Amino acid sequence: MDEEIANFMLTAAKFEFFLVNYDQAFAHVSGDRNTITGVNWDRVGQSLEEMYPFNEFDFAGAGFLIFVESVPQFLVAKEDGKLKWDSDEVEVSSWQVLLRRGYAQLRNNVAHGNKAQLPAPFTRDRTRNFIVAGHHLINFIAEVYSAENMLSYEVQFES
Repeated sequence: MDEEIANFMLTAAKFEFFLVNYDQAFAHVSGDRNTITGVNWDRVGQSLEEMYPFNEFDFAGAGFLIFVESVPQFLVAKEDGKLKWDSDEVEVSSWQVLLRRGYAQLRNNVAHGNKAQLPAPFTRDRTRNFIVAGHHLINFIAEVYSAENMLSYEVQFES
């Protein structure tokens, strides 16, 4: 599972950089210096809605129906100083909600949480299923905005 998580996080990092580099309107910008602090998932969702209306899209065929049917849990700090996974009843009825409450929550869970160390009955097997669906969603969106797969490029740093 560690390798799956590492591969997902590398892909997610490339994907998010790809989006803000492709169109700065997809960036969440803040402060006086216009610092990019992430992806504006609402704008990406609005753009997808124009091309692929949510109510007509084949999520099962695309491989990420799980994001419509269920949302990843979020990590909660309990009053006794312990952590727990929790959920809320969110209706995923638009690309914006799917990206903000589905994909972005998955990315946060994978980056900041470890369900193996803090198991809950409703999280079993879901992490792997969400990661697989996350890869499908990332690849779908990357292909929408790029004729060539920008995610296949290696990350390179100049020394």
